[in-house]
Amino acid sequence: MAAGGTLMPRGSFDRSARRASTRASLLEAAARVYARRGFSGATLNEVAAEAGFTKGAVYDHFGSKENLLLALWEEYLADQIAEQLALFDRGRDSWERPLAGSARWMELLEHDPDPFRLFVELWVYAQREERLRSRLAGALGALAQTFAGFAETTASDTGLDPPPGANERFGTVTLALGIGLPMLRLLDPASVPSSLLGAVVSVLVRAAEADPAAMELLAGGEALTAGAAPSPPRQRAG
Repeated sequence: MAAGGTLMPRGSFDRSARRASTRASLLEAAARVYARRGFSGATLNEVAAEAGFTKGAVYDHFGSKENLLLALWEEYLADQIAEQLALFDRGRDSWERPLAGSARWMELLEHDPDPFRLFVELWVYAQREERLRSRLAGALGALAQTFAGFAETTASDTGLDPPPGANERFGTVTLALGIGLPMLRLLDPASVPSSLLGAVVSVLVRAAEADPAAMELLAGGEALTAGAAPSPPRQRAG
């Protein structure tokens, strides 16, 4: 196999492929074990046995039970980002665009709540471990940036010119809703209909497009003073 104009030794390629295969098998096994036992109850010995490897193999690839769970959730988030990108439809009205991705997010929670429950366990643990907290924040930040990108694209399509920071804040708020509402739904499903996430994000889109004060507030700017006449949303030049 050629790499950069030179031949890659087959032995190196085979070792790399085997390592990637082992890692994938360990992650799949960890997902099953953590789903059965929870983060606190799971052990690396159990994960290794589930995958058909030794405990040393788990340490070699991940180093700790916490790193293994974090890697599992990073993979899960990467899949969710890909799904959200695929579901974002620029052919729909701006307020409708969040509905499909939000529905899918809640559908996954309904079908298999274990990944989200594991996220909650990881979040709690990461509050006491700075390194894990930083990595988890980075993984979630990538999802927030995806939502911010949706806001930027929609603003461009509708001819609006949001104030600096508005798109990023929209991404953060959307992520927060995507975490907080599932937490409430797992406690009390009747209090959080599965359609609520998409409805709330859609309302935010409509408010931001209709009222410049709403966009200013979202961006962290000053609200309109009491009694001041609202100005129309800013349009992009050209």
